[in-house]
Amino acid sequence: MTIVKYGIFPLSILVLSLAMTGVLAQETEEDEGMAEVRLLSTPSSSVSTGLGYSHDDLTMLGRYNGRSDNGAYLLLNFDLNQRDAETGTWTLVSGRNVGLSNRNLRYEHNRQGDWNYFIEFDQLDSVNPYQYQTDLSGIGSSQQATGGASSSAQLSQERQNVKMGMGKHFSKEVDFSLSYRHENKEGARNWGQGASYSFGGAFDHSLFMLEPIDYRTQEVEAKLNYTTEALQLQGGYRLSLFDNPTQVVSLDFSSLVVDASPRQTATPPDNQSQILYLNGGYRLSPLTRASFKLVYQQDRQDETFYQSNPYNFRSDLGGKVDTTRFTLGLNSRVTPALTLNARLRYDDRDDNTPKARYLITLGQFNQLSSRTNTDGTLDATYRISPGFSLLAGVEYESLKRDGVDDPNIARRETTDETTLQIGARRNLSDSLKGSIRLSHSQRDSSAWLPGSGVLAGTLQTSPVAFDYVNSIQFADRKRDQLRVALDWYATEQLSLQLVTEASQDAYSGLPLGPRDGSSVMASVDAAYQLSDEWSLSSWVSANQRQLESSSHSWYDLDLSNYLSNYSDSMQTWSGKTIDQGYALGLGLKGQATDEIKVGAKLQYSDDKSKFDMASLVAPVDLQFAPNSSLPTIEYKLTTLTLFGEYALDEQQGLRVDYRYEQIKNNDWSWNNYTDYAGTTVTQLADESNHFIGVSYFYRGW
Repeated sequence: MTIVKYGIFPLSILVLSLAMTGVLAQETEEDEGMAEVRLLSTPSSSVSTGLGYSHDDLTMLGRYNGRSDNGAYLLLNFDLNQRDAETGTWTLVSGRNVGLSNRNLRYEHNRQGDWNYFIEFDQLDSVNPYQYQTDLSGIGSSQQATGGASSSAQLSQERQNVKMGMGKHFSKEVDFSLSYRHENKEGARNWGQGASYSFGGAFDHSLFMLEPIDYRTQEVEAKLNYTTEALQLQGGYRLSLFDNPTQVVSLDFSSLVVDASPRQTATPPDNQSQILYLNGGYRLSPLTRASFKLVYQQDRQDETFYQSNPYNFRSDLGGKVDTTRFTLGLNSRVTPALTLNARLRYDDRDDNTPKARYLITLGQFNQLSSRTNTDGTLDATYRISPGFSLLAGVEYESLKRDGVDDPNIARRETTDETTLQIGARRNLSDSLKGSIRLSHSQRDSSAWLPGSGVLAGTLQTSPVAFDYVNSIQFADRKRDQLRVALDWYATEQLSLQLVTEASQDAYSGLPLGPRDGSSVMASVDAAYQLSDEWSLSSWVSANQRQLESSSHSWYDLDLSNYLSNYSDSMQTWSGKTIDQGYALGLGLKGQATDEIKVGAKLQYSDDKSKFDMASLVAPVDLQFAPNSSLPTIEYKLTTLTLFGEYALDEQQGLRVDYRYEQIKNNDWSWNNYTDYAGTTVTQLADESNHFIGVSYFYRGW
């Protein structure tokens, strides 16, 4: 007989082929796995260095980018990694923006699964975006005076942060880590205080000052972890210390008021905070997991006052705030189709600061701010079929305020809010996925409590004008929200993502204050793969938020008729704030040749703030009636970035970067602000900059 005739040969070939396929597949999987292991265990280093040039001094654009001055900059970034194959010990050295003032440097030495230690340094400089022309002398010191030679002042702050730490694995389950951080912050911050004196035809003025910043912050944290297959625990302790050696700033303004005594203003005092925490998770079953977080925090502020208080004879505030928090969570896949998530959070802030009188003229005490916040959520996801799920949830939040004694506003002791939401996710087709979510929330509060009624320096217990203001944090509110999202893979090359959200708020409570609010947002992102070497991306977004309020003129707030029989008809004007913005962008990157890679990105954004005001009824004094809306404030930002890389070989090459930025604004609130006597504050209406950098890189050794 022949093998072919009886089909034995094809059968044997088939069996052998299947066997070989399994072997080859297993070898392929093992090869891929080993490749990943080799990739993780083989050190790879890179370095890039070059020069960059910024063509202009910057304030708004250079606030945090580390190159606010015009001129040349060193461009240096590196990742140096070395591994001892015999011991499995790694040495890691990295640097980011080393030549700029937002640099980061880090050194780490570790043996995975055994021990590690590191030291890290980072710096961040910030430039104040406003320009100051001032006659203030003594800038940078605690002794300042008005009436000096007028000069321009550019304010900035420099933060330097050093962090070091170590860790040790005592066993497979237990490891410990310890870290220390020391931060220095130096510079100056615009400051001021009010004063009453006759100048320029007016009586009340603001005195311009600068706070000399020389802050020191230290932080120590210790953590102990215990991990098993079912249980994970982490316990820790964190201590934070804040030190400010400048306790008070003295301002001599005798150039404005003859024989006036210098004004003294206290700076932020020394303080400390301690936190003790325990976090954990436990797998109750293969489909159910529970988690918890426990935190106890102790904040203290007891630095001695720079002078004794003649009204209460205290030498320090004695600030003492104790906070207790806990969070419980549960996640369970109850059935193959149903998944439940539950969370309960409790936050109790107990302000035990001694209460004392600090302003005898107004009979005012320091205000304490104890509060208790409790909130919980329950969410459910039910899978109807593959690619189709329904969602539902409820959230409840209760906020109780204790010891609030604000003489300026009416208040409420408790606020409760309940939110209900439903939604769905579905694969509408092989290429289109969508989701929708609708929620409704209602916030109610306890009875209104009147302010303490301070008027004209007299402690008064009867309700005053302020008691009719419906403060937004206390107001009853109904909110409806809608969110829709779509993911569309139109073709193998083109994908689109659409997200839109809208909300509507309705406020109620007291006659004055917020009436209603709304917001809407929409965004579209697109990606298109032109070819294997070229890709295109684009995005556009738009948003609008608005809040409408009603109020009285300040003159009307002092009238005696406000103390009784208030009615809605006495509202004299309404105001609507509208924030609008849109942004768009376009990006392109690709491989022009085997050696050349290029990319470009263009971004533009436009943000506007509008203030629409209108009279409802004529006020008692017509000079307080709003004649028209306030001018619109607009910010426009344009950014263009280009890059090109030329590969000299597989590991090294040259790179060129170009960046153009322009910001325009018409912020009239800071346009030649002159309420400071002797000081003018301005902001550039238009600022632009060109930056170009050329660097050499070496990768993968």
